[in-house]
Amino acid sequence: MRNRYLAEAAICTMVWFLAPPIVYAAGAEARDANPNDEIQEIIVTAQRHAERLQDVPMSITTFSQENLDQAGLRNIDDMSRLTPGLTFLRNGGTSSVGNYNDEGSDVSVRGVDSTAGTSTIGIYIDDTPIQTRHLSFSSVNPYPALFDLERVEVLKGPQGTLFGAGSEGGTIRFITPEPNLTKYEVYARTEVGQIDGGGQNYEAGIAVGGPLIENVLAFRFSVSDREDGGWVNRVNYIPPPSTPSTAGNPLYGGSPTITGTTEKDANWHDTQTARLALKWVPMDGLTVSPSIYAQTLHINDTATYWSDLSNPSGNSYNNGNAQRDPSTDPWYLSALKVDWHTSVFDLVSNTSYFSRSQHSVSDYTQWINTVFLGNQYPYPLAGNIDTGYFTDHQNNFTQEVRISSVDPAARFTWSGGVFYSHAFENATEVMTGTETYNQPQFSVLDKQSAAFGEANFKFTDTVNFTAGARVSRMDYTGNVQESGSLIDGLVLNTTTSGSDNPVTPRFVLNYQPTKDSLYYASVAKGFRPGGINPQLPGNCTNAYQGQVPSTFNSDSLWQYEIGSKQSLLDHRLQVNASIYYLQWKNIQQFIYFPCGLGYVPNLGEVTGKGGDIDIAWRASSDLTLGLNGSYTDSYYDGTASVLSASGATLNLVTQGDHLPASPWNLSANAEYVFNQVNTKPYLRADYQYATAQRSVTPYLDQNNALQTPDPTLPGLPEIRILSLRAGLRFNGVDLSLFASNVLNYHTPVSVFRDYGSTEANAGAGNNFDTNYFARGYAPATYGVTVAYRY
Repeated sequence: MRNRYLAEAAICTMVWFLAPPIVYAAGAEARDANPNDEIQEIIVTAQRHAERLQDVPMSITTFSQENLDQAGLRNIDDMSRLTPGLTFLRNGGTSSVGNYNDEGSDVSVRGVDSTAGTSTIGIYIDDTPIQTRHLSFSSVNPYPALFDLERVEVLKGPQGTLFGAGSEGGTIRFITPEPNLTKYEVYARTEVGQIDGGGQNYEAGIAVGGPLIENVLAFRFSVSDREDGGWVNRVNYIPPPSTPSTAGNPLYGGSPTITGTTEKDANWHDTQTARLALKWVPMDGLTVSPSIYAQTLHINDTATYWSDLSNPSGNSYNNGNAQRDPSTDPWYLSALKVDWHTSVFDLVSNTSYFSRSQHSVSDYTQWINTVFLGNQYPYPLAGNIDTGYFTDHQNNFTQEVRISSVDPAARFTWSGGVFYSHAFENATEVMTGTETYNQPQFSVLDKQSAAFGEANFKFTDTVNFTAGARVSRMDYTGNVQESGSLIDGLVLNTTTSGSDNPVTPRFVLNYQPTKDSLYYASVAKGFRPGGINPQLPGNCTNAYQGQVPSTFNSDSLWQYEIGSKQSLLDHRLQVNASIYYLQWKNIQQFIYFPCGLGYVPNLGEVTGKGGDIDIAWRASSDLTLGLNGSYTDSYYDGTASVLSASGATLNLVTQGDHLPASPWNLSANAEYVFNQVNTKPYLRADYQYATAQRSVTPYLDQNNALQTPDPTLPGLPEIRILSLRAGLRFNGVDLSLFASNVLNYHTPVSVFRDYGSTEANAGAGNNFDTNYFARGYAPATYGVTVAYRY
């Protein structure tokens, strides 16, 4: 496999050697040659039409393909670290969230975080939403690779008016490049890297496009292949000496001893992408653009390591799992976009179909033995293997038609549209071994229809007011089928349905005294539909009074934001800042029981407040500086509880519990280009810093007795990551050496264990589970990148 990658890298490298020497007139070199040393204007479509970023009255972080390449960002994990206000965690290393699948993740904007129900964040490729519902333990969100993109837009705050129910806290938009009707274009990138103490990274990708019939028909085709090396070994071990506890569980003293390596650097993964897009202009004003994008992500094994088998400071990461935890995620998105421009209106129609067939295997040996048999070190007992097989299938049809006025300078402008989606998702699970569980169906069919519109009125040349709303009808029907010893041998089959009729308005007041100065105040509502709960057996629910509800309700939030966008020093300095206050009600959150199952209740109300700032400064013709920062504080306003079987109060959440998010996030970058020579050497540094979360979250608060909290676990840690790059730019080529995570930051971002046993909740001498698992970032990585643009 790796020889194949080397061959591809060599071919891609030859592309730029054989290409004609052209003066590259866009992106980095155009900026470097800018005689006025101005910061380049950014065009976005956050309000569903093209406009300058500095004219959009909301907080947005954007990355062009060039920005992604300059900072060495290759996936959503990398990008999120440089996006203040965006929290992205790989949480698939636990049984309670993600079924040990390394693809599992939790994404939130401004602390609007939930691991239940539909996503709080809209994930879009162009005009199509692709996010999932959280069904059972096997639903994971897909994300496109960061190759051959026009740009990525992270819209902060609720986007319910223009982007619907999946955008309660914000929206991440991956926008692909359109075919060029007048000239040919080439983009190629190849990369080779070495992880300190781990495996190697390889990448080769190319995109080509241009006119087949000038001004009438054009195409763009891209293909990429990337392997990211691993750094976590799967090892054999022998348990430490043990003594029996008062409950009969073995209490181990010390750490296990590694006896051999089963698979070195096991957590490698690879991603393949391909895209074909056409652009046809059959008549003046009419454009027809069909496209198809396909991607497959294969993960060989988990990046979660066992703390007592590892030494992160020495780049030693090991897990003692009895078997691998692989995952394969193939999907494709086909779309047909039609743009019709007339003298009276502009009309856009987007028809799309998204199909996905993700499947994974999870090693449940450790969890079954720890939770049910009281033995945290079961391996390598003969025949003691427990396995879970999971799938997540999506088949989504989406149709949207938008119409808008044509003159952006008019005193009154408007836009509106209709939206329809038919989204089916089914998550399955089969568990074999000591305990059995069969879930052939956990499906939800979501049908959504909506009408939306916005109107903008200019009171004066400098004062604008925008009002908009989206009116939706949502119907969902779910079916859950379960059986097996894990649920006391029951055979359960439940079908449940529900509906919602949300209205999500948005109001914005703008004051723009000049083109370079914008002040705004906005109020917007976000919304998530409700969903279904499976029927749970008595061994899960007999600890408290009442039945698990068959459905959970919708939740919604209101956000209030004020902000400013300023271009200063003859467009050499940009300062964009905002502060916000939000109230989130009736929150959907997942409650995990020790029996291995759980349900979704609505857990009260959260208040959130914070702000962000984005500074870009062209300090000189050679030096460009950037600074981004955010503050996030989201906490529960009250306590939500139920009654136990004995009448005692069991808290679900306690007043003051915080949602997971680092309070302060900061990212800074500096790039120096030696513009005095034709072959432009450059140096670049990117640094990310996040403060530790000292506040208690619901899963760490020992007052929340129902969901077995574990106060021994740490919260989000302080994060410090530095990446460096040095290279040359000439004739469209960018040749660079890079070092990512130079400081070799190795503190785990998440730590967990299978059973939250303590002296208090297990009885004296029964604190038997001392085997902690952890997950963090890849160690320091060094390599070379070649990118070419024509």
